[in-house]
Amino acid sequence: MPKIFVTDLEKGIIHLKIDDPKQENRLSKDLCDELLNELTNISKSTTIKVLIISGRKNVFCAGATLDMLKEMASDKAEVKDLLLPSKILSFPVPIIGALQGHAVGGGLILALYCDILVAAESSRYGVNFTNMGFTPGMGTISLLPALVGHHFASEMIFTAKLYKGRELKYKGLFNYIVPDEQVMDVAIDIARQIAEKPMYVVRMIKDTLSLSRRQAFQEAVSREDLMHNICFAQPNIISAIENNYFV
Repeated sequence: MPKIFVTDLEKGIIHLKIDDPKQENRLSKDLCDELLNELTNISKSTTIKVLIISGRKNVFCAGATLDMLKEMASDKAEVKDLLLPSKILSFPVPIIGALQGHAVGGGLILALYCDILVAAESSRYGVNFTNMGFTPGMGTISLLPALVGHHFASEMIFTAKLYKGRELKYKGLFNYIVPDEQVMDVAIDIARQIAEKPMYVVRMIKDTLSLSRRQAFQEAVSREDLMHNICFAQPNIISAIENNYFV
C-alpha cells in the first residue's frame, strides 16, 4: 500500500501528503524510501514552483518507528533519516510544511527543514530524543539554535517537552500557528503567492537561502554521529528506547 500521495493542486503547486495509518506516519524504512523516491520524482518537474508537504489530520510525522530506532542502536540499520533533510534542503523550489497534526522527534526536525511552516494551535511539537537515552540526530544541534536561539533550543532538547502549537507562538519555530482546520488553507494561500513569481527567481532564491543550512547540516551530523556512537554503546540503550518510546 502506498504511503505517499502526490497531487497537482494548481498551476505550479504540488501537494505531497504523508498518509500511513498503520504506522501513524512514523518513519519506517518503507516510508523513508517512498518519500525519497517521490521527492526525487517531483524535483524533476519543469513546471513546479512550490511544494506543500502535509501529513494526516492528527499527526504530521511521529519520528522513527520503534523497530528502526532499535536497529539504529544495534548498528543494523541504514540511516535513511539523514537522506531526507539533504533531499529537502536541495529541493529546487520552496517547500511549505503544513503541520495540522503532531510532529515529534525526527518528524518535527524533518518539518523544520522546510522553507515555510504552518502549524496548528492544538497539536503537539517537540524533540524527544533525550527521553529515550540518546542524543539528537538529523542535524538538530545546529538547526534548532539557528531557528529559536540557544536558550530555547537548549530547553527543547534537554527537557524533551512536547509543546502545544499555541505555546510556541513568537518562538520563531513556525511562520504561522493557526486553528487546526485553517492550516492547509494558509499553506495554499502562501503557495499561491509564491507561484505567481518567475520560475528562475524562485529557484535561485531557494538555492541561495538553503546554502548555509546545507553546510550547517553537514557539520552537525558529523558531531551527532560521534555522540550516537557513545549513546548506542550504552548497555541498557535498547530497554531505554523501548520503555520511553513515544506512542
